[in-house]
Amino acid sequence: MAVTIHKANIAHARGIARVYVDAWRSTYAGLLPARALTGMSHDRQTVEWAHQIRHKGLHCPILVAHDETGSVVGMTSFGRARLEDRPASAPFLASGDGNGTGEVFTLYVHPDRQDRGVGRVLLGAAFEGLRAKGLNRAYVWVLGDNPARYFYERMGGRYVADREEDLWGVAVAQAAYGWTDLAAAQARLGLVRPARFG
Repeated sequence: MAVTIHKANIAHARGIARVYVDAWRSTYAGLLPARALTGMSHDRQTVEWAHQIRHKGLHCPILVAHDETGSVVGMTSFGRARLEDRPASAPFLASGDGNGTGEVFTLYVHPDRQDRGVGRVLLGAAFEGLRAKGLNRAYVWVLGDNPARYFYERMGGRYVADREEDLWGVAVAQAAYGWTDLAAAQARLGLVRPARFG
């Protein structure tokens, strides 16, 4: 599937919200409390993502993937790693320079556009953005029971840590996947220089 990558602006907020809510409801059904998923709203998420773009976009870039019709079909956000979330059991982080470590905070593809290579392009673009910030390694957290964790394994991520987080009163297992060399990771993806974004 042909997609183009752009840095998100306010006009993309509704498209991001649609991807985010629909992906959560599709992916996390049975993994998170139903009340949390049914309580999600495209309108509320549009407001939330507009706020994120307006106030955090410089330090936490948000990228969108457009299909040939111009519709937002995926999104990702990334930045310097949140080291306060670093688990003691993660030698991946403990052995590296924390200042050179990035994190992929979010990566979602609309359920109707999954398994078409959109996630791969978004991940490559996130790696490119992290490298532009001088970060040479990165990790991502994913729900332990989320089948998408195997996407990160296919993309060369190595399982490096786990933790539990309380979400809506439920202890949810999470797993971290990491890449120690983002340049090599991009080469592995076949996306040494993915679509430019401004």
